[in-house]
Amino acid sequence: MDNQQPTARSYLLRLWPTGSAGQQVWRASLEQVQTGERLGFATLEQLFVFLMQQTEDVSEPPEGASNKGT
Repeated sequence: MDNQQPTARSYLLRLWPTGSAGQQVWRASLEQVQTGERLGFATLEQLFVFLMQQTEDVSEPPEGASNKGT
C-alpha cells in the first residue's frame, strides 16, 4: 500500500456568523470528505492557517503535469 499523502484533498466547508451585529465573528468547520473527520475554527484566520499548513507539505507536480480539474 502507498504511504504517501494524497496531493488532492476534499473538504466540506461550513461558515456561519456568531455574535451581535456590531461584533460579528465568522466561525468555520471543515469535514474531510475521505475520512469524515471534522475540524472547528473559531476564526477565519485559524481556518486559513490550517489550509496553508495542509498545502505547504505538498510537493510540486512534475514538470509538464496537467492541472485539469483545478
